[in-house]
Amino acid sequence: MKREILADGVTAAFPDYPLAVEAHGLVFVSGMRGGRPGVEPKSIAELPETAQHLASDYGLLNAVEGPVIADAWTAFENLTKVLAAAGSDQSQILRLHIWQQDKRWFPRLEQVRMVWQPEPCPSSGLGVGTVCGQFGAHYGLNAIASVPGLSQTYPKRDVVKAFDNADYPSASFYSQAVACGPLVFLAGHIPIQTTAPGKPVVASYDDVPEEGRAMATGRSHPDSRHGPIAAQTWFTYDEIRKNLAAQGLGMEHIVQLTIFLADLRDMPDFLRVHAQFFPEGGPAITITGFDEVGHKGTLLEIEPVAVNPAAGLSVTPHSWQIPAPLPGAAAVTVDKFCFLSGMIGMTSDGVLAGSSACIEEGEGRALVAELERFERVPGLAAQCWASFDRMAETLKAASLDLASLTKMTVFMADPQDFLIFEAIRRARLSDTLPAMEGICVFGPGPVEGAHVQIEAIAAQA
Repeated sequence: MKREILADGVTAAFPDYPLAVEAHGLVFVSGMRGGRPGVEPKSIAELPETAQHLASDYGLLNAVEGPVIADAWTAFENLTKVLAAAGSDQSQILRLHIWQQDKRWFPRLEQVRMVWQPEPCPSSGLGVGTVCGQFGAHYGLNAIASVPGLSQTYPKRDVVKAFDNADYPSASFYSQAVACGPLVFLAGHIPIQTTAPGKPVVASYDDVPEEGRAMATGRSHPDSRHGPIAAQTWFTYDEIRKNLAAQGLGMEHIVQLTIFLADLRDMPDFLRVHAQFFPEGGPAITITGFDEVGHKGTLLEIEPVAVNPAAGLSVTPHSWQIPAPLPGAAAVTVDKFCFLSGMIGMTSDGVLAGSSACIEEGEGRALVAELERFERVPGLAAQCWASFDRMAETLKAASLDLASLTKMTVFMADPQDFLIFEAIRRARLSDTLPAMEGICVFGPGPVEGAHVQIEAIAAQA
């Protein structure tokens, strides 16, 4: 059964939603921000004694860096409070997302994280246009963690590849992989050659072996266009393959992928390389365009979840109920959890909804037509409704429904757009809400014109 988590004094970034939801021994934490009622520190001096070592000896440096350090500290503090209320702590985090309004301050964030997480979890750190939601400023966090003692299947976190692993060194302070029973969570992988001197970025076909050059033409113009994303995609997937192989796993054991792109125009070439690693279609997949991905000019980040077949759990892919928008399953069920692909606002014909005329006649069309008067961009309300249609039919194919959702991440382009989304959500789902995170990025969906995308995990009762 789903269990809503409450924590004294902490407020969710998005009203109405629980701070976290626990199901079958895993806890899904909603978006955490660097503030709560009565606590919005803007300087290091306002933080506890344990944070004072983060201050500089110089006042101007503290004036510049203090607000970002204070915001990061309080976001991690709020995360700790919510995990404690669920019976967990930061040593049990399986997946952490870090949304950053300006990645220039990442070194200060890392200093804060080292205090809160001596044994870091796998993570992905992305640059966003706006850290939206209540108390949103410089940073946003959300997480999945285990709750020790609640489940025999998902008992606790085991670090598989630590941040200082000699064979798979991390690009910063995070673990490459952790396991919780049969589930394996890998950090977001980027095309940085961390074992080479200077840790250079993969820049072209010249930086990958012959097997990574399947798309190369030998002609300068096309190779300069698709070469960087093709080489970076191949290298990143090959690193993931090696990481899994060291655990006795293969690419076929990946059940869910989240892809962060720096340029949505790279999506077609990304998918051509993706098909080399997943010739049978592959896992559930979400593709979004982020304002800053990785560092050193990396064009993508790939974040996988895999399952160890040795556990003997049932793994069931579910097909799309519409013309497939992307390769891979619409969802993959693993034991009691269902990992959904990113749901975008497509009609049953497989095209992006453009207006209320695309919505089936009835209360839905009437609501969308009413909301169209307030939408920031045409088609926003229709796509929000259609994304719930796609999610509902996918869950139904997995013998679940919208009430089974435990975690929902919503990608949109502007904070205003969440007002439209929430009006639609209240009409489609009003009880037993999931953990919620809202992200503002330039590319909410995998193609231009997609105004919303929902990435979700559901759980059987």
